[in-house]
Amino acid sequence: MPGPAQRLRVPLLIGAHGGRMPRITAEHADIAAFTGARPVGDSRLEALTAEELDERVARYQECASGRKEPAEVNLLIQVVEITDDRSAEIVNQVLAQRERYGFSYLTVLEPNMAVFARVVEALSGR
Repeated sequence: MPGPAQRLRVPLLIGAHGGRMPRITAEHADIAAFTGARPVGDSRLEALTAEELDERVARYQECASGRKEPAEVNLLIQVVEITDDRSAEIVNQVLAQRERYGFSYLTVLEPNMAVFARVVEALSGR
């Protein structure tokens, strides 16, 4: 009996930015993952500037320019804090980042899921 026409495999996600990792990600990943923060100190995170994220995504895109099929692009959101005055602004920020960087999906850490659910609800259908 002949086997399946295609071999199914689990997609490979690689999330790293330093040294040779953008090249390795471009060569092997089905999903290129980025984060909007960097660790500082023992347990704190500091947001990247827009310019820093631009640089990371551009470096990866340069390495991936020869790919036959583009990888999906993921953003890890490590901290979510929504206040009454930021709710609509966060939705607009997510939409702008999708347009600017091509993020096809977002990853939110478990402690932030309930808070981010409000954003997901507002994004539904967009």
